Amino acid sequence: MKARPLGPEDVEGVCALVDRDRLPGQPPCTPERVATVLAGRSTTDPWWWRELATMRTIGVEGPDGSLVGAGALGRRPSGDRYLLWLHAGETPEYVEAALWPLLRGVRRGDPVFAFWVATELSVGLEGVPLRHRPVTHEALLARGFSGADRWLYLTAPAAGPPPEAPFRRRGIGSELRVELEVDGRPAGGAELSRPAPGVGVIWWLEIEPEFRRRGLGRQLLRAARSVLTEEGAGEVVLFVDHDDPKARDRRPALELYLAEGFTVVDHLWSYRRGEGEAEPGGGRPV
Repeated sequence: MKARPLGPEDVEGVCALVDRDRLPGQPPCTPERVATVLAGRSTTDPWWWRELATMRTIGVEGPDGSLVGAGALGRRPSGDRYLLWLHAGETPEYVEAALWPLLRGVRRGDPVFAFWVATELSVGLEGVPLRHRPVTHEALLARGFSGADRWLYLTAPAAGPPPEAPFRRRGIGSELRVELEVDGRPAGGAELSRPAPGVGVIWWLEIEPEFRRRGLGRQLLRAARSVLTEEGAGEVVLFVDHDDPKARDRRPALELYLAEGFTVVDHLWSYRRGEGEAEPGGGRPV
């Protein structure tokens, strides 16, 4: 196998690798998404990506010359390195063949963070889906990384029970907001997006403290799904952060989502090696 930098001629090959790892609810990869990520940019958390000091991409060719693995490692101005993305069909030798040149020259004590930020290749995925990508998980552990289960990834059909409470929608295009009011006062809101045809995302949903335990969270969730259905979404994705259960008890929210027809597709893990603290990046908890 041969490792080399990625180039424009690899766009279709990277697309195929990404689609092999695609989770339910995620849109198909497109050449435009690959071209964006190869340029070191992202429409999700663009500010974080703009601050990358350098980025190295690696493609791995199989015996027949086809692209069997690809990934990217970025360096922040602080010197910390980030394994930004890696796809190799969950074939152990291909995963290792991509990891080795990406991490070459990085000492074991140097801070490296893997899968900490969302990329253009997926919608909101800040981590490795453990059940769907166990080979990548084990390869990182074998190289001295420690992992943390940070997010739950859930999906449901967009269509669901209609809301019984009045709501107001705001925004145009792909970015939308749904708001509930009680007696003329803001009671809660949700941020939504339509990142691709047929796909809707609930990024954030919250009821104001004084209005909780009155069933309004359920009504807000139903209103959000109703709006996304009107916008043409057939499936809805949402994320639940559960990396710090002592600070944020997500069990009530999770119970609501499951009762409303959502399914936990996978747990999203992030990894680190060496000393240091990850710089803030992305993620809007719901």
